[in-house]
Amino acid sequence: MTITLDDVSSLLHLPVTRRLFSLPAVEIEITRGAYIRLSWLRDVYNSNLQQKNLDAAARAYLLYLVGCTIFTDKSETTVRVTYLELFRDLSSVGNIAWGAAALAYLYEQLKDSSCHNTR
Repeated sequence: MTITLDDVSSLLHLPVTRRLFSLPAVEIEITRGAYIRLSWLRDVYNSNLQQKNLDAAARAYLLYLVGCTIFTDKSETTVRVTYLELFRDLSSVGNIAWGAAALAYLYEQLKDSSCHNTR
């Protein structure tokens, strides 16, 4: 038995039939990748909210939300910066097939975790 798009739609109530996306590859040699801490993102959100910079606050909140739910990893403390590209145009966020993205991410994580050298 395997998880399908119908399962994701039924269980998570995320759209599966909208626009798909792909993220640009980001290569950073100094660190393990382009990640930011969720605690820092919370601080950015609060700071932008206090300064009435609502677009930046919304982007920080959405990045935090997907980092804690749909695209969470085993560290549970970071989120990839490349997801910020999805929130460049806030009016198009609702047109993304988040369910399909969640399923693809789940399978990617399962593949990575099944490798014998994964920590």
